[in-house]
Amino acid sequence: MIAVGDVLILHDADTGASTKNVLRPCLVIAITSTMVVVAPRSVSVSGKVPTPATASTGFDRPGSFSRWRCRVGRPTAEAATHHGQMTEPYRSQVLALSARSPT
Repeated sequence: MIAVGDVLILHDADTGASTKNVLRPCLVIAITSTMVVVAPRSVSVSGKVPTPATASTGFDRPGSFSRWRCRVGRPTAEAATHHGQMTEPYRSQVLALSARSPT
């Protein structure tokens, strides 16, 4: 079962994050009965919350989160590779960034 603050590995084709054919770590921001809002992580574009590779077992190199948000169907999110909660203080920083930005 997924929860807000979890790291999921989702394909860009599912999130619409980019046209790249890649799997990308995403932080769960919100959950409803039918969809999940995620914050995709980037290693090539600098964002407001830099995160080291050690912030989650789903990260293999440093990257960052911005206010970029994507919606995926709940079944897609539930089927994704799950890496548990991102470590603090990064988890709280990304969630706070989302609280200040409409999804």
